[in-house]
Amino acid sequence: MPARLSPACRLLALALLPACSSTFLDGHPRQPSRGSDDTSGNTSDDTSDPRDSQDSHSDSVPPDSDSTSSAPQVYPAHRVGIFYLAWHAYAYDAISRIDPASRLTVEDVIRGGDLQFSDMIDDAGLYGEAQAFHWHQEPDLGFYSLYRPRDSEATPAEPNGAVAYPDTAHIAAVHAQQLWDAGVDFVYVDLTNLQATGDFADVLGVRPLEVLIEEWGALRRAGTPTPQIAAWLPLTDVGTAEPILRPLLAAYADAEPDLILTHGGKRVLFAVDNSGMPIDAANRAEVEAANVLIAPMWGNLSQGELDGSGPGEGRAGWMQPCTSGGTFTTLITQATPCSQGYTTTSPLGTVLSASRSFQIGYASLPLQAAGRLGGLTFQRQMATAFSVQPDFLLINAWNEHIAQPQANPYDSSLGPLRRSMGMTDATDGSADWLWVDMYGSDLGRDFEPTVEDGGAGYALLQSCLRVYRSRSAACGDSSEACCQLAEDRVLVYSVRQSGGATAGDHVPTVEATEVRDLVANGGWDEVCNPHYGPPGLCGGGTTADGPFHLYASGGADRTALYRCLTTADHFISPDPACEGTTHERLLGYAATTASSDAPRPLTRCVTSTIFHLHALDGPCPAGSTAESVLGYVR
Repeated sequence: MPARLSPACRLLALALLPACSSTFLDGHPRQPSRGSDDTSGNTSDDTSDPRDSQDSHSDSVPPDSDSTSSAPQVYPAHRVGIFYLAWHAYAYDAISRIDPASRLTVEDVIRGGDLQFSDMIDDAGLYGEAQAFHWHQEPDLGFYSLYRPRDSEATPAEPNGAVAYPDTAHIAAVHAQQLWDAGVDFVYVDLTNLQATGDFADVLGVRPLEVLIEEWGALRRAGTPTPQIAAWLPLTDVGTAEPILRPLLAAYADAEPDLILTHGGKRVLFAVDNSGMPIDAANRAEVEAANVLIAPMWGNLSQGELDGSGPGEGRAGWMQPCTSGGTFTTLITQATPCSQGYTTTSPLGTVLSASRSFQIGYASLPLQAAGRLGGLTFQRQMATAFSVQPDFLLINAWNEHIAQPQANPYDSSLGPLRRSMGMTDATDGSADWLWVDMYGSDLGRDFEPTVEDGGAGYALLQSCLRVYRSRSAACGDSSEACCQLAEDRVLVYSVRQSGGATAGDHVPTVEATEVRDLVANGGWDEVCNPHYGPPGLCGGGTTADGPFHLYASGGADRTALYRCLTTADHFISPDPACEGTTHERLLGYAATTASSDAPRPLTRCVTSTIFHLHALDGPCPAGSTAESVLGYVR
């Protein structure tokens, strides 16, 4: 199989991502069931325009041609854009060849007990056909793509060919209506890993962007409003190859007047700007000669990187984690401000991002992604937006859905701790795959309605943008879902007597002060999270008895867990009577079935000396045996 750079490598420059593979991965096992090829739309009944008519202007560019169109739309002074992915051609090509009853997403695999990642497309011999792209969730519109060849061209030959989606116009129209109705007035289309032209780049990114421009242009000519469009791409030196910017500039020039995002009378192009893909001076000059404004952008940037050297020199952050004491954190609570970084010195002015989830490493490893948390992550990120009122608000994300697996960089001696959550008992080569930008449904950023979320994310997006368009500095409207904070998760710390996992008593606690007191008294150790420790937790753990998250309240498919005590042994129990021992407290609630929101089985173990401990996402350690799986946790 040819090597391809994964979209996960968008985060290549991040210090917490140890490696980013540019090669395809191998693995094998079985295949079960799924299905729905529904292409019906799912749009809101609310057709009112959410834009604030008192906060609007038109910043259109004169047309490059004599094409006729309706009058330019009116856009708010405070712009709202959303990350838009159109890379589905190969993923759709592969899954369209699988019987609908047997189609699987990553979310299905997480929920499916003995399923493996290889059950999705690899066992059907379609890994190469998909160019390694896997669906993580299923859109309400069904599996789709925006690829169709140009009228004058045939689909490229294999291995870079892909089947045309039969109704790209329908997908583009539904997206335009959903986004416009939500209050999104432009999309920035991801081409971040495509540096030079070629069949692969054309099928994956260039042609789908052209299709979007064509279809939204047709809608506008028919009097239907759509968001504007901007591309986000590298301007790196590609030697003698043709840079990707050239077909993109041509698409800009051919677009319906006013369809391309503009600022200050110039069309806008977002440019990848990081140490691995710096902006080439000659490419910059070529773009600027076309009267196009370059807005440098990357993600997970420090405040210094966001600020740049002064006005007009800052970089926009398309995804910025919450912070604690100036350090990135994935631990989100109702009471703690998110305080994500933003720039005030971009060529676009003040630019701030808000994401449904975000990650600072591999989304499929514990605590390296915030997750959706029932909407809490987006609510806390939007609280910053309400306060700052940026010139440009960038939302993450729309129709992302797909990703390529990444090779595992961690030492095999870590065993199950190096694997994606919920997959530690997998038996084939795909067991070691990791995922960066998303993992299933709940550890992803997407707002497009899906089978898995039932449109909840889209409804939250609509609500938060209504509040944002009201120019309120805080979310004070109790009738808006955006202002009804989702429940907190309970962080359960793990402390054990010194000497190793099976040496003695383990104390699960929800109190950071109890951790500090025990460790300070001597003879006790905090058990660290594998790999990464967000502020307030230690990282680099090598045993499975570390920290985890529980739900704060009960409900359907949840079970209460309690901390109990015998004479010298703490243990976790689902029994409020603590199995005849001392009840110390309620810890929280575990899920009764696995999902990406709670993918890790929590197993209660007991040693030969009758000390209890827990094991996350793996077998009980040597010297102990499993008593029961207590539930599923994050």
